[in-house]
Amino acid sequence: MVEKKKIQTPRGLKDVLPEEQKYWFHLENNFYAVAALAGFERIILPTFEATELFKRSVGEFTDIVSKEMYSFKDKSGNNLTLRPEGTAGIARAYIEHGMHTLPQPVKLCYFGPMFRYDRPQAGRYREFYQYGLEILGEDDPMVDAMLIQTVVRYYQKLGLGNFVVKINSLGSDRSKTKMIAALSRWLSAKKNELCADCKLRLRKNPLRVMDCKTAGCKSLLSHVGSILIDSLDEESKKRFTKVLECLDEMKVEYELDPTLVRGLDYYTHTLFEVVVRGSDLAICGGGRYDNLIKQLGGLHTPAIGLAGGVERTIEALKAQGVVIPEPVKAELFIVQLGDRAKAKATEVFEKLNAANFRVATALGRGNIQAQLREANKLNCLLVVIIGDQEVHDKNVIVRDMKDRSQETIIDRDVMRIVAKKLEEKGIRIS
Repeated sequence: MVEKKKIQTPRGLKDVLPEEQKYWFHLENNFYAVAALAGFERIILPTFEATELFKRSVGEFTDIVSKEMYSFKDKSGNNLTLRPEGTAGIARAYIEHGMHTLPQPVKLCYFGPMFRYDRPQAGRYREFYQYGLEILGEDDPMVDAMLIQTVVRYYQKLGLGNFVVKINSLGSDRSKTKMIAALSRWLSAKKNELCADCKLRLRKNPLRVMDCKTAGCKSLLSHVGSILIDSLDEESKKRFTKVLECLDEMKVEYELDPTLVRGLDYYTHTLFEVVVRGSDLAICGGGRYDNLIKQLGGLHTPAIGLAGGVERTIEALKAQGVVIPEPVKAELFIVQLGDRAKAKATEVFEKLNAANFRVATALGRGNIQAQLREANKLNCLLVVIIGDQEVHDKNVIVRDMKDRSQETIIDRDVMRIVAKKLEEKGIRIS
């Protein structure tokens, strides 16, 4: 008999197993908490969009569009693409739903999967998750600084340290055009030192050469910073200076990086990345995209946004040994001892569950130690113990799993006392 080959996840994809979930809860819950405090509202975007959206926004000659997109035709012959990034979808939604009529700026946040056919490596997968913040409808330099400040607060809340904000400016359209021309002239004179991909990028979009990760090109490009800076017009320089002054006032540390351009065509003016020191790992990046909404058919709308990598951020937290709190899988665990107690435990379980308490139990086990071990595994805060004596006396024992203290409570007070004890631990039951 021929043994069937085991089916495994495709290359570049991974399962996120239960033991990893604490990191994902930690990132997502804190992200939405920080975003809400800063006035962002959640948006859920489609997983795939019209292919044309990404060609027109990200740029037809970027690596993302030319090499990395997962594109396909549906049964009606429509050209569709699994989203490789979030900003293009945000811009499309802003136009499609008439968000220009809302009070400006519109502040949106998202957390979800993206897809790129890329070489799998540490922190980089072909299906990966990003968290993003977007501010549309405001061009004040203060907004740029506030967006950066928000993501810095997020990393601080996660417990991440030893990271730096690297920042640069592409300037206005006029500055960017001048920058591309100057860079093209400089690179053309050194064409023989470029890798094969960069020789092609030089013909189609010279700025993309700046994204090359090969050692030879990186060494060569370390000398072009002054060319890019000198291309900025006075208005662009003043705007960028104002952004830096705002960051100084906010006490947000940053490093100027004149070689930073990022790999998407829609960027203008402010660009930034958050990098973990001692590594080349950029866990977050973003910038201003003032022309994108108009480019996609909407009104002229200044905008800025950022996106961070979930897997990369988790790798950084692990590398720094950040202790992540274990998620509470249930606030309460009901321990029962005896057949009469089992019937009462079922009744108490139903009442607590109906009152929105997260309750767990192990009715098939009779040993109290085994049940308490199960409560520990679930990280339960309180245990309700019911034995035959408690059935007779019409009460239960409530044990605190942290300090092992316990008290006997009559049946009619169970809901109130348990809710009070949980509230003292920061858990409020709605």
